[in-house]
Amino acid sequence: MAENLQIKTSEELLKECISDLYLKPKKAIRKWSEITHQTAQGKFAYPSQHLASLITGLKGRGTAARGDDLADGSEVKSCSRADQLQKCKDCDVAVLFWQKECPNCGSKNISTDTSSHWIFPIRTDYELDLLLNKVPRIIAILFDKEDLTAESTRIRAWTINPKDRYVREFFTDYYKNNFKLKTQKGETPAPCNLHPLKYDFFMMKPQLIFRAEINSDNVEIKFWDLDNPKAQPMPTMLLSKDKLTEIFGKEVWRLKKEEIFRKHPFVSTEELENLKMKIKKLKSYKEKYQRR
Repeated sequence: MAENLQIKTSEELLKECISDLYLKPKKAIRKWSEITHQTAQGKFAYPSQHLASLITGLKGRGTAARGDDLADGSEVKSCSRADQLQKCKDCDVAVLFWQKECPNCGSKNISTDTSSHWIFPIRTDYELDLLLNKVPRIIAILFDKEDLTAESTRIRAWTINPKDRYVREFFTDYYKNNFKLKTQKGETPAPCNLHPLKYDFFMMKPQLIFRAEINSDNVEIKFWDLDNPKAQPMPTMLLSKDKLTEIFGKEVWRLKKEEIFRKHPFVSTEELENLKMKIKKLKSYKEKYQRR
């Protein structure tokens, strides 16, 4: 008898899952952070796998990121840019997300780290082949805010097709021209990082399948459709003036970039095919942690 891969799912279950695994723990950790002044950040990798199962209606494999994430072999990746680390621009002291000013100098000149990304460890030929030829889809989940001052948090999920030309080029380039080159030199390569809402992400033609908004006391499902996902065109603001001129013609050369963005806010799918991968800067793994 064939295994039943499906699970029961609904908007109510999705809301309950997000409330139980994100909203309530967030409130609890903030409460204790305000008492202890320890970090108010939570880890949402495993809760995101529960969320992916409910979004897709597919069972998980219970592998804790050591095997198939979903029963059909899908790879689930998650990262959060909500409630991230903050730092005082004046004295360089850490500022917790609920603090409105620097606890050291009282400055309100605070920067927020928004560099969180999806991590793909690709260390062998087998792992590269598995991702590109065996995994049916990548599900990328992002927790973030509409803007850094917003109280509400967004959750979005996209599917990415490993068979897509650019997806294959991106991961193959990392493995051959970054990982292998560095290991041959005895260096420790950083893992392959895919940054949400950046050039490489949009070049992969992601399809939005889910979007929810979390307020202080409730969860609202804004979009959820596996059969009719939304294409995510690349914003032209990610491209150089030279590239914009190449795509839209010489008439845009005389315009300021802001004027080009208003006239041509997005790059069409057809025009994406004419864009190439940006040259990557090779980075070694971050230095070992040292206490200051």
